[in-house]
Amino acid sequence: MKKQLIYLLTVLISSQFLIAQESKLNLAQKKYDELAYPQAIKLYEELAKDGYKSKELYENLANAYYYKADFAPAKIWYDSLFTVTDDLSANTYNKYVNALKTQGNYEKADALMQKMGVKYPDDARVKVYNSNKEYLSKSTIAINTAKVKNAGINSVYFDFSPAFYGEKSVVFSSTKSTKKSLLNKHNWTNESFTNLYVVDFDKDSLIKGPKGFNAKINKFYNESSAVFTKDGKTMYFTRNNQLKTKAKTDTLNTVLLKIYKATYDGKKWTNVIELPFNSDNFSCAHPALSPDEKELYFSSNRPGNKGMSDIYKIAILENDTFGEPENLGDNINTEGRETFPFITQDNVLIFASDARAGLGGLDMYYVHLDSENKEIKTFGQPINSSFDDFGLIYKDQIQDGFFTSNRLEDNKGKDDIYRFKELEIPKIFKINAIVQEEATNQPVEAIVVLLDGNKKQMAKLLSKDGKFEVPDLEQQKNYFVTITHPDYETYEGPIAFKEKNTNLEFKLKKKVLELSEVDLAKILGIRIIYFDLNKSLIRNDAALELQKIADIMKEYPQMNIDVRSHTDSQYASEYNQKLSQKRAESTRDWLINQCIAPERLKASGYGESKLINVCADGIICTEAQHQENRRSEFIIID
Repeated sequence: MKKQLIYLLTVLISSQFLIAQESKLNLAQKKYDELAYPQAIKLYEELAKDGYKSKELYENLANAYYYKADFAPAKIWYDSLFTVTDDLSANTYNKYVNALKTQGNYEKADALMQKMGVKYPDDARVKVYNSNKEYLSKSTIAINTAKVKNAGINSVYFDFSPAFYGEKSVVFSSTKSTKKSLLNKHNWTNESFTNLYVVDFDKDSLIKGPKGFNAKINKFYNESSAVFTKDGKTMYFTRNNQLKTKAKTDTLNTVLLKIYKATYDGKKWTNVIELPFNSDNFSCAHPALSPDEKELYFSSNRPGNKGMSDIYKIAILENDTFGEPENLGDNINTEGRETFPFITQDNVLIFASDARAGLGGLDMYYVHLDSENKEIKTFGQPINSSFDDFGLIYKDQIQDGFFTSNRLEDNKGKDDIYRFKELEIPKIFKINAIVQEEATNQPVEAIVVLLDGNKKQMAKLLSKDGKFEVPDLEQQKNYFVTITHPDYETYEGPIAFKEKNTNLEFKLKKKVLELSEVDLAKILGIRIIYFDLNKSLIRNDAALELQKIADIMKEYPQMNIDVRSHTDSQYASEYNQKLSQKRAESTRDWLINQCIAPERLKASGYGESKLINVCADGIICTEAQHQENRRSEFIIID
C-alpha cells in the first residue's frame, strides 16, 4: 500500500509538472507570436533550464534573441538547434550564418552557407553569397577608407535612423523616453515606443540637443525613419499602422508599419496624411527621396516581394498622388532583408541587407543607379562590422555622414548613431571612343584592351566601325588602353576622366611597309597551303601549289626562301605555335624532296601571333575571317 501511495504521489507530481510545463510552453509561444521577445525569452529559458528540449523551443529562443539583435546568445541557441536537426528553413540557415559572422566565425558560416546551398540550391542568397565570397577574406572592391566615431548623442537605449534636416540638423529615432516612468512599452524591446528627435551639428561635432522633434509628429506609438525635402517643407516618415490611439494589426496580430507625409506651413508641421500605397495587410517603411525628389524609395514586405523585405520605388505625382510601386528587382532584392534605402545626390542607392556575403548581421551596400551593369558593391570596415550596420546617410560634397550600428566598439547603448568623415564613394563615367587612322581620320576596326592601374586586363572588345564604349569606370581609378591592328602601330596610353560621359579619340599611325620582304605566294597567287585539321602532312591539292614555288626556285638558283606558316586564333596560342612550326617544316621538307637545297630554305611557324585582321581571342568572327589568317608565306630573304 505504501509503495502504491508513493507511486501515485509521484505520478500526480509528474502530471502537475507536465501540465505546468505545457502551460508555460503555450504562454511562451503566445508571447513569441505577439513579438514580445523579452517575455518569450524568459519563459523559454526557464523551460530549457528545467530540461525541456525541442526543435521549436531552440528555434524560437534563437530567433527571439536574433530579432532583438542580441547575437551572442542567438548563436548559442542556434548551435543547440542544429545539433537536434538540420531540417530547417532557408531563413533559419541564413540567420544562423549571420549570428556566426557576428562572433567572427566566418569559416563555420561559410561551411554552413555551402550546406544551405546543397539543401536550397535555388535560393538567391546562396548565389549572391557564392558570387562574392572574396569578401570573407577581406579582399574586396569595397570602400574601406573612412574615419568613424560615436556621434555623441546616444543614450543607453535605441538611437537609430538619422536623417538630414536642412544643412545643419539631423533628425533621428530613439526609445530614450524609456527612462520616464508610466510609459507604454513595446513588447519587442521592452522599451518605450520610438519618437523623433532633432539635433544641430557642425563640421566637427553635434551641438544643441537633442530635443523632441515635433508634438504633432511624435504621438501615439512608433515614429521613425524620416526624410525631408531640400526646401524643408515636406517630410515623409514611418509610423505604426494607427487608428487614433489604437494600433491596428494584421490577421496574425502583428502591428504593421506605414509611411506618412507631413507639411511645414512656416510655423508648425501639419496635414499629416497616410500615403495611398500603404496597406493593413503588409508594412511599408523607411522612406528615401531621389535627388530630383520625384521618386520615393522605401522598404516593404508587400505581396510579390522576394523575401522578408524588398526595396521599392514609386513616382511622386501631383496633389498627393503616386504611381505604382516598382520592385527594384533581383539584382538588389534577395530572400532576406533589404531595407533602409538612401539615395545620394549622385544617384547612388545605399541600402542594408542581411542576405549577402557580408561581415555579419545587416551590412551596407551601394549601387550606382545610373550605371549600366548595376554592380552591387559593399563598404568595408570601419563602415561595416560583424554586427548590424544600417541607415547610412551621406553628403557627397563633404564626404560626411551618419549611420546606425549595434557594434560593440565605442557603443553607449544598443543601436547607436555613428558619424563618419572622408568616405569617398567613387563617381563613375563612361567612355565613348572612336579609333581613326591618323592621316585620313578614317575609322579603324581594331582590338581594344582595357587595363586597370596594375595593367591587368579588364575587358577586350572590337572598335566596330571605329567606335567602342566602356561603361561604369570609376573616376578615382587609373585606367589604360592598348589598341592593336596588323596594319597600324600599337597605341598604348592612359584614359583621362573628363566628365560623366567622356568622349575620346584615338589616332593610329599606319605601319611603314618592309619593302625587302617579297612574298612569292602573293606573286604566284598562292593564298593557302591546305592541311587536314590538326595535321601537318602536305595534301595533294597543296602539292600542286607548292610545285609553283619549286619551279621558280629552280629557275632562280640564287633565291632563298623563308617558309612562314600562320594559324587563326581558335585554339590555344601555344598549340597554334607548335602546329604552325610543324606545317612550315613539312612544307620545307616537301620542297627539299623536289631537289631544292636545304640551305636555301628556312621554316618559321608564327601560330596566331601575326593575324592580318582583328580576329584575336575573345573577338567573334566569321569562318571566312578566320580563314584569312590560316595562310602560308614564302618570303624572299636574299
